[in-house]
Amino acid sequence: MIQTDKLFALIQSLNPHEKAYFGKYSRLNAAKEKPDYLLLFEFLDHATSYDEAAIKKHFKGQKFISQLSRKKTQLKEKIIESLSHYHANRTVEASLRLQMNVLPILYDKAKEDKTLLKEFENQIKAIKKKAEDGECFSILIDLFIWERRLFGLLDANKSDSTTLSLLEKREGFQNKLNQELDLEGASIRTELIIIKDPKIINQESRQRFQKSVISVLDKYDSDDLPIVAKRSYFYAKCSYYYFTKEWDSAHEIAKNLVDSYSEDDAKNPILSKNYKYHLCNYLTASNFANKIDAYPDAINKLKAIDSEDNIRLFNTIHFKILNYYLAKRQFDKAISVCEDVQNRWEELCTVIKKRRQLAYCYNIVLAYWFGNEMESAVYWLSKILTFETTQQGQRFVNAARIIQLPIYYDYQDDNLENRIGSTRKVLAKKNELNDYRQIILSGFRKLVRCIDKKEKIACISDMQLTLMKAKHEHNTKTIDLECLLLWSKLKIGEQSTNR
Repeated sequence: MIQTDKLFALIQSLNPHEKAYFGKYSRLNAAKEKPDYLLLFEFLDHATSYDEAAIKKHFKGQKFISQLSRKKTQLKEKIIESLSHYHANRTVEASLRLQMNVLPILYDKAKEDKTLLKEFENQIKAIKKKAEDGECFSILIDLFIWERRLFGLLDANKSDSTTLSLLEKREGFQNKLNQELDLEGASIRTELIIIKDPKIINQESRQRFQKSVISVLDKYDSDDLPIVAKRSYFYAKCSYYYFTKEWDSAHEIAKNLVDSYSEDDAKNPILSKNYKYHLCNYLTASNFANKIDAYPDAINKLKAIDSEDNIRLFNTIHFKILNYYLAKRQFDKAISVCEDVQNRWEELCTVIKKRRQLAYCYNIVLAYWFGNEMESAVYWLSKILTFETTQQGQRFVNAARIIQLPIYYDYQDDNLENRIGSTRKVLAKKNELNDYRQIILSGFRKLVRCIDKKEKIACISDMQLTLMKAKHEHNTKTIDLECLLLWSKLKIGEQSTNR
């Protein structure tokens, strides 16, 4: 009988290095070459699904199979134990914790034999130096008891004064650790807020941010913070500038956060996850500050951390670089990105929200449209206009109804006049028929009635001038208006060249 199984899922999740290590680890204290649980591990490792009947058939006649449930528990415990040893040195703190395990043993031995006192002292000094270099304050705090015992063995007469000195140092370490925890809390609260409201615009979000984050930031100066606390501070401070709409400051502080990671940090399996997240945050801040020239370098750093096989990383990289190429009007390169996205579109839609799906579709339409691949532009436009009913990303749907007019004009669609009428009705019903959209609709109604090229270019030129005037008077900058202005500029230039 095929069934889901936690042990099987755990085995399948192991990478090749973890599996190889488990094979060696399981033989360390084995009386025979392969313990029973290792045999079970190897069978499940090669299986395509968990099938208990197949397990019992394969191991028929072996003693352990009568207690399969118990053997599975043993195997799971051994795998967890193996993983803890394999990854023990992934962080400085984890490595130091492992080294501290021997301190009670060395202390007992040093009490019995003073010749071992130096070994106990050296172990403490080695741990302390690494902890201070790595700003591992919890380790330094926990070392207090062993340092005190060490000085008690070295010179009991000086124990009191030494203990007071150690206490002062421990209080300093505790203060640093409290800073880390305080700012980590502010950082996590910030993250929870901006996941739903990236620019912190919603009133409820702003109240939460004011109460739980800004009050914490006001207590600290980044220059006096240890590195972990400083990173939490930078992240929350970047969002503070989203809160105050100081986009340039947000971009600068996001860059400070990224720059706080060294090359070694970027290669560290634990730290690289945070580094990757903060690089993505830097891209967001660059977008808000209209500093998209920062995109290529940040994206190359992201690629160096992780494989683009990771669909979430693929999403971040391709969405941002597509925006970059569109802004730079490098439409050939934008189309190349679109083709990569098309190949993984179904997979991509399993991890991104409806809003992002619509944003992707809209940008892909622009790439194909301005890259003169009209069949593809029309195909992706239809995906927006027939998208399932959703409240997310409606600005892309409304904008698509407007840009369909120049797209179908370029596509030489015979039904363009009907599209103008239906666009007017739909936008009016949704209360989205504002002044500049009225100008566009009126302009296209005149354009479809023009007879020759001269009359058409004059009509497009008039529409462009009226739109630019409306944009200036109302300080309007929306995605469909910007597209129409670019299209009219390119169209006028194209017609002038062909004269």
